[in-house]
Formats: sequence, C-alpha cells, structure tokens
Amino acid sequence: MTFPASLMKVASASPGMTTIPRYGLAMRFSVTVDDLGLGNWSSCEGLKVDLKVTRVGEGGNYWYEHILPDKISYSDITLKRAVEPNDSQKVQDWLKKVASNWINSARPYIAQNATITLRGAAGQDVMTWTLSSVYPVSWSGPALTAKESSVAIETLVLAHQGFLS
Repeated sequence: MTFPASLMKVASASPGMTTIPRYGLAMRFSVTVDDLGLGNWSSCEGLKVDLKVTRVGEGGNYWYEHILPDKISYSDITLKRAVEPNDSQKVQDWLKKVASNWINSARPYIAQNATITLRGAAGQDVMTWTLSSVYPVSWSGPALTAKESSVAIETLVLAHQGFLS
C-alpha cells in the first residue's frame, strides 16, 4: 500500500514544520538470501548482538573494574509466517539445494549472505540488516490437525556470523 507524497509531509504553511518520520513497521519486512527472495514474513526474532566483556579487578582499586572487550556473538534468527504457495515453495527449493550441496562433498555448501529489509507505511525501505555467512539451522512446517481451524505456520531458523561487519 503506498501513500501519495503529499500525505507523507506535514503541512508546510507553518515555519518549523517538517516531514513525518519514516518509522519502520514491525509487520512489514522481507528476507532475501543472496539474490533469492524468500518473501515476506510475519515474525522475526533473534535480531540481536551481544558484545561480551571481561571485567578485571585491580588490586587496591575499589572504585571500578577494568572492562576488556571479549567476543561478539549473534543470536539465531527465527522467522515465522503463514504457509503460502509461492514463497513457501521458494524456501523449500532453497533448502533442497542447500541440503544437496551440504551432503555432496564434491560441491560443499558455501554460506551465503541474507538481508532482512524493514519497510515503512508507504512501502519504502527503512532499515536493512545484512547477515553474513547464513546457515539454515532448521525448518518446521505447520502442525496439521482436524481439531482446529487455524492458519498453517512455517518456521525457518537461520544461524549467521553477524550483521555488524
């Protein structure tokens, strides 16, 4: 859904009035692995970095501890969405290719980059995170049961080596 440019600006008749900030909407994002678009998702969890430190006390210094940089670690990314014929099939095809290359020693799996793109109300890109060296960790399909009439959800988990580099 796109909005006319005129709606994206606050009335400029008054001095000091500026454009409306282009906030990212948590429910509007897509995922791409290299050039393969894996579509839109309804949930993305784990977009997190931990900058670990080691605290070292100095004998006789009671005021503070020295903080030394240690390791940087990233959480796995968990993506969820309703099963949809086109994009869900793209994920299945990508996983088949990865699994084939993974177990075939003649063509080992080469980790790829993935991009998560957050969009705003007018569909514009607000922020992107490029995950380096992405490995699919797991995929799970929906729980199928005749007892419920709920949306079928698929889940894809990606490990990666970071998005700050």
